[in-house]
Order: sequence, then structure tokens, then C-alpha cells
Amino acid sequence: MLVHKDRGQWQEFGPAFYTAHLELFLGNGCLGVGVMMLLILTIERYVSVCHPSFTRPVMGPPGLTVFLTTVLTFIIYLPSVFRGELIKCILQNDGNFVYFRRDNNVFLRTIFYSIYKVMLEVIFKLIPTVLIAGLNLRIMMVYRKTCERRRKMILTRASYIKDEDPRKFAEERRLFLLLGSTSILFLACVSPMAILHMTIASEVLPIFSFQVFRALANLLELTNYSITFYIYCLFSEDFRNTLMRTRFIYL
Repeated sequence: MLVHKDRGQWQEFGPAFYTAHLELFLGNGCLGVGVMMLLILTIERYVSVCHPSFTRPVMGPPGLTVFLTTVLTFIIYLPSVFRGELIKCILQNDGNFVYFRRDNNVFLRTIFYSIYKVMLEVIFKLIPTVLIAGLNLRIMMVYRKTCERRRKMILTRASYIKDEDPRKFAEERRLFLLLGSTSILFLACVSPMAILHMTIASEVLPIFSFQVFRALANLLELTNYSITFYIYCLFSEDFRNTLMRTRFIYL
């Protein structure tokens, strides 16, 4: 980044076009899908625990939900395709063509892009963070009350206390660990990326400390979704069973 100023130097049009127009779009689109999927899972869990009388699945058929979420997310990120532009230059020593990338300043300085950049942070960072943390907290409170009522019922039957207590409430501990760890992980790993997107500009690219922060923010965001996957596999039996069924279907 510091040497090439995020411009690159390509001799073929295909790699140059991909890097200048599609790399950021596809990467951010996939991360956005990950945010939306985690939010949908949280909403489904909230409804099943706090409003069990509602018809499930609340978000619609799972296959259709996944498809529409993916398509809409990539449509929202589509303007990022126009953030950069390619320049075709001739090398003086041998006369060959090379391609460089530069910021599309005409587009980046428009009012539309300024509003769009804030909108992205609100849709994919602020709203999911608030909802995931708030809904998970609400789930834990409701579930704890349910467990307390269940304990009182068990206490009235002293002969079943030793047999039922370990089995009944191991699920409560797993759920609290799942909800608490995913909420804290999401907040800690996504917040730096939100700050990065609001501060990134061509003026700060040559600053070494900014490039270090940029690399760490990207690493944290990627780490969040990979670790979240393993947390779900570790604490959720339903998630593990669904994963195994899906694996065998594709095999």
C-alpha cells in the first residue's frame, strides 16, 4: 500500500479490472451477507424464545431468505464498483501497455456517495450491532426467567432434583455462552471496520499507522465470522446437525 499507493501495476486488463472494480465489491458484499445472516439467526432465535406463539420461520422459507438476503446485499454494495477507475499507460522503455488504478474522485466527492457511505455503516454496522446485542440480552433475560420457573416446579418434586437439574440446565449455560460470546465478538471485531470506512481517504493512505490499523480492522472483521461459525458449532446441537446434513447432501 505504501509503495504503490493502492494503485497497482498490471499488464493484463482482466486482473486490473477485477482489482479496481470487483475486489472490494465482492469482498464487502460477502462480509455484508455474513452480517445479515447473523442478524437473521438472532431474530429467529429471539422470536422462538420470547414469542413462541408466533408462526415459524418468522423470516420466511430459509432457502428464499438466504437467496434474497444475498442478492439484496450485493445490490446495496453495487456502487462500490465505481470507487476506482483504470488508467492505461505506455512504458517508455519498451512501449508496452500497463494499467494503474486510481480513485474516481468525481464519484467519491458526490453528495450521493457521502450519504451512501454513512448509510452502509448504519445498515451493516450500527443497526446489526444494536439489534444483535439487544436481542441477545433480551433472550437471556427471558430464558433465565423460564429456567427459574422450571426450577421452582422441580423443587416441588424433591425426588427428581438430582436427576433433572444437571440435564435441564446445562442448556441454559450453553445458550448464555453462545449469546454472550457472539455479541461481544461482533461488537469488538466490527467496530474498528466501521471507524475505518468513515475515515479512509487518499490523504491518509501514505500514513503507516493508518495502514496498520486498516490491516488489523480487516483481520478482525474476517476473524469475527470465522470464529462465530465455530462458536455456533460448539454450543448449538441443532447447528451441528444441520451442518452435517448439508455436508452429506453435497457429498
